[in-house]
This record gives sequence, structure tokens and C-alpha cells, in this order.
Amino acid sequence: MLYCLASCVYDKMLGYIIDTKMPNEAYENLRKIFAISTMTWKLQLRQELNSIRQRDMSVTDYTTKVKEICDSLGSINVTMDEDEMVQICLGGLAQRYGPIRTAICTWEKPPSFFDLQKMLMVEENHTSGSWTTQSDNEMLYTEADGPVGVEDEVGRLATIAADKSRKEGIEEVPT
Repeated sequence: MLYCLASCVYDKMLGYIIDTKMPNEAYENLRKIFAISTMTWKLQLRQELNSIRQRDMSVTDYTTKVKEICDSLGSINVTMDEDEMVQICLGGLAQRYGPIRTAICTWEKPPSFFDLQKMLMVEENHTSGSWTTQSDNEMLYTEADGPVGVEDEVGRLATIAADKSRKEGIEEVPT
């Protein structure tokens, strides 16, 4: 049995099991090594997730990067709920997304990560001036509400953010 285990292990790992007498000893040695490496990987991914910033990335690249890190954490049995993913994503957004970030943070129930991606892509396209008229391609679909026109949604978010700022006496965030 020990021979079978040794034949399935990478050469680099053989040193950890070569001197063991029983298969359960070899297994325990390998389990400890992988546990240490998994903890290191978890800490590294958490650090990367907590320090990620959009900077000059597009919304698609930024949200994809956040999702990839969360998926990597999931692969080592670290679960993250969707609200946490949304919070992390909002926290690392570039300053130009301040109004939409403020608006979303005031919602009683945060959007799904998928809906957040769509809203941010709409805002990115709107602020870049790439959409000049409303068409079928400019519709924002949210899971809860169905189709919403881009101009309507951006206007609604800006109004919510402005109202919230006035109520709390917060100065408007420069864009």
C-alpha cells in the first residue's frame, strides 16, 4: 500500500513519506504539508482580495479579477457570500464611481454580483460617452426589475446618491 501511495506522489514530496513505515503515517505527513500550503494560499488570496483596486482596469477586467480570486478561495473551501463579493468590489472601485458606490451602499438589499457588474459596465459606457442615444442595446436588465433604460437607471442612482448626501451633510464626491 505504501508503494502505491509513493507512486502517486510528486518526486518533490517523496522526502516527506520515504521514511514512514505505515501508509497512515505517510498520509498524515502529506496532509500536514498540504494544510500548511493551503493556509498560506488562503492568506495570500485574502490579502490580494483586500488590496485589489480598479485603478486603470476596465470594469470587466476588474470584476473578473475579483471573481477569479473569490473562485480560487472557493477551490480551497473558503466560502464567500455574494454580499461580501459586492462589498469588496465596491470598495476597490476607482474614484469616478463614487456616486454609484454611494447609491448602492444605501440600498436595503445589495445587488447580486452579476447585477453589480452590469450596472458598473453601464456606468462605464455612459461616462465614457460611448452611448449617445438609447437603444435596445442600452437596456440594463436586473434580476428583480426586468429591463430598465440606461438613462433612467443612471439618473435614479445619481438622485439617490445626491439625496443621501444632502441628508447626511456629505459634500458631493468629485468625478
